Amino acid sequence: MPSQKETIYNVVKSLDTYKNKLSSESQYEDSIGIADCQEFHSSYLDDAVSERDKICNRVIIYLSHLKEGNLNFRDQGCRYLSYWLYFEVLKEKKSVDNTINLYKEFLKKYEDYDDPYKFEAYLKEFNGDMLQKLIKLIELNEKFKEFQGKSYSTCESEDIAQECVNKYISYVNECYTDNDNDFCDELENFKQIYDSHMKNIRCSNDVPKTLPPIDKFNVASIATISFVIALVITFVLFIFYKFTPFGLRITSQLKRKKKMYDDLDQETKQLPYTYDKSNINSEKHKHSLSYQTV
Repeated sequence: MPSQKETIYNVVKSLDTYKNKLSSESQYEDSIGIADCQEFHSSYLDDAVSERDKICNRVIIYLSHLKEGNLNFRDQGCRYLSYWLYFEVLKEKKSVDNTINLYKEFLKKYEDYDDPYKFEAYLKEFNGDMLQKLIKLIELNEKFKEFQGKSYSTCESEDIAQECVNKYISYVNECYTDNDNDFCDELENFKQIYDSHMKNIRCSNDVPKTLPPIDKFNVASIATISFVIALVITFVLFIFYKFTPFGLRITSQLKRKKKMYDDLDQETKQLPYTYDKSNINSEKHKHSLSYQTV
């Protein structure tokens, strides 16, 4: 199987690493309560959520663990934290934007606990749209893991496989619409896993052996390419027109034609004036003749 692409959503491939650190009860049971978490309150937490101080305690210890890792480990770990808050703490009862705000509160709470260390980069680089896509990717991968656990050589639970196919196709259309390369690349990573597993599984014809490829030349890319081509053509024509003998000859001809049109226009404007002047002189001549006759 080809190597997996690096994306901002790579946490989907290492869920267990972060899940074990954040969800394990044992490592938090003996921990001393963190003063900054005592009587913790947040408007983004539902009133029904109990043991808020313990949740805060768990998050602070988890972030301390992330701090010891490299940049990518911290980055993916923070993304998983937002996912954990959405599912395990808020129980999907709050919006993703509400979850992001709670996530930011905890990162700031950690700064109070461990000054001067800051997670500012992770506040800026994550938003509700990214969390929504991360949720979809995790659900897709977890659903296929469920299918893999039931299907080794024969195709058990074809409905689960078909559900994964339908989700994948829907998300591919979304990645085209949003032009999100990381989302598209993570879907390609999933396609590799799916195709590799399904080639050894005997399923009915209703379940495809391989998933449709992701066409990177989507509408947005074509529009960008068209714009660049138009820009290049305009630049080439400008150089050709300005600095080549043929372009200079065309410029000279255009100037001569413009002068000719200007002269013609000037003559046209002078005609009424000449005509009026002629009429005035004619009238004066008539009056003069009349006076002499009298």
